[in-house]
Amino acid sequence: MVQLPVVYDINLIPENISMSDKYFNFVIWNPCAGGHRYFLDSHTYENDKWYLMSNGSIWRPKSLEKPILDYRQYCLARINSTEYREYLAFVCMFKNNNNNNNGNKKVMIFFYGGMLVSALFLIATYVVYWLLPELRNLHGLTLRGYIGCLATAYSTLGMQVLILHRIESSICIVLAFIRYFSFLASFFWLNVMCFDIWWTFREFRSSQGNVKQRERKKFIIYSIYAWGSASILTIICGIMDFVPSVPRNLIRPELGVRSCWLSTKPAKTLYFYGPMGITVICNICLFISTALKIVDHRKNTAHHLRGLENRRHKENKQWFNLYLKLFIVMGISWSMEIVSWLFKNEPKYLWYLTDLTNTLQGLIIFIIFVCKKKSDCC
Repeated sequence: MVQLPVVYDINLIPENISMSDKYFNFVIWNPCAGGHRYFLDSHTYENDKWYLMSNGSIWRPKSLEKPILDYRQYCLARINSTEYREYLAFVCMFKNNNNNNNGNKKVMIFFYGGMLVSALFLIATYVVYWLLPELRNLHGLTLRGYIGCLATAYSTLGMQVLILHRIESSICIVLAFIRYFSFLASFFWLNVMCFDIWWTFREFRSSQGNVKQRERKKFIIYSIYAWGSASILTIICGIMDFVPSVPRNLIRPELGVRSCWLSTKPAKTLYFYGPMGITVICNICLFISTALKIVDHRKNTAHHLRGLENRRHKENKQWFNLYLKLFIVMGISWSMEIVSWLFKNEPKYLWYLTDLTNTLQGLIIFIIFVCKKKSDCC
């Protein structure tokens, strides 16, 4: 027979009582009905350590959020799929009906509804670059890969928030993996775009051979890198979450466990912000190197270029300027995301500013890559 949790007094000294009808009223019900719940994994995470108090509440001394839970905010249960045999404490994530929470919910719906609108602008940009023949070059193909991933990520994020109260745990896990893969793939595609424009100016010389064939080979290599890197990291997350033999002391992503995203700060650092930070640093280095190479070409070779080569040189510089604008927009957005993530006591307006920037990204990208190209043609 599995023992129920030990009961502690206010000094965290075990009480000389047992969990029985003599001291507690046992009620079989679901306090988390209509919401979500997640279990406190005290074996893996120090912040999840909990104690059952003699007044029926749960105390979490290391928790920064809800250190004390009353009987309406948790339940005790066992799960057949877990390796732990003892009773686990499940924390409820339910909706409060106070005015402040309603206001936050309205703001959340506004911003994440804006994510869906942003996704529509991204899709519109994708369609333009898919339909117009002059934009079906290597630069256009890599841009479509990036925009497609970003549109998918924003769509899942917007849908997740707008229908949060109706999402089942299995659907939440699927959305979390799709969102994770899409964001990672967008980082790698942006890295591909930065590398491609850097390589274009690095190997600048007279065009020889079949340009389309060279671009096709490049795009295949780029696709293997972007899709493959994102797939490998996503598979690693799946292995860490679903393979029972993985040691419990390792940092697990727990995608879709506590929310439709990575569950803990160490997991976000290792599996999300880590790869993102590496690609951002690489992109900065590539942009600086490309800018220096453009200056060098302007000084030494630009006046010697023939008509066709000079036109290609100017087109490549235009693409570099477009990519630079895109990188600045995305760099500001993700930098604000990192800052708001690092500081727990940051003012709310910082989160609102971050969400507003994310909401406008689709429109900004549409203006940069569609409206600008149209005005250039005119």
